[in-house]
Amino acid sequence: MLESLRQWILAVTAVSLLTALCQAMMPPGPVKRMSNLTCGLLIFFVLVQPLTRADYAQLLEDFQTYYAGLGDYDTALVDTNGTLTEELIARNTAAYIEDKAEAAGIACTVTVSCGQQDGVPVPEAVTVSGSLSQTEQAWLVALAAEDLGLEAQAVQFEKREGGE
Repeated sequence: MLESLRQWILAVTAVSLLTALCQAMMPPGPVKRMSNLTCGLLIFFVLVQPLTRADYAQLLEDFQTYYAGLGDYDTALVDTNGTLTEELIARNTAAYIEDKAEAAGIACTVTVSCGQQDGVPVPEAVTVSGSLSQTEQAWLVALAAEDLGLEAQAVQFEKREGGE
């Protein structure tokens, strides 16, 4: 494909230079006007030559393959976007809970997992790691219920020895 384009550009350039040379050497008068017409037609035919030689069936097949590939790319892009959005929501929700806990004087590490609700990623489970008292655990469960709309069963606690 690129080789044919290269050859076409070389042909157009060569014919243009040749016709310019011929026109420069022509004496004025009717012969020069006829030469201008002939040179113009020659350049026109060289310019449209790829259209007359084109394999339109192959061109259509290439276009259809390209178009089908765009559909695959679109699907992959939507999937990647959904995954990245889910990870972002999980990470930001965990950071939010950790910030709230830190403001309340609770040292912990939070992990959030997301699920889909009506095609939108939403937090569905929270795992909290740390040495937490029953009061701190109850406060974190209440935070998850009030701010995230999670039920108490969705909040899990892992005991971590030694604190942070």
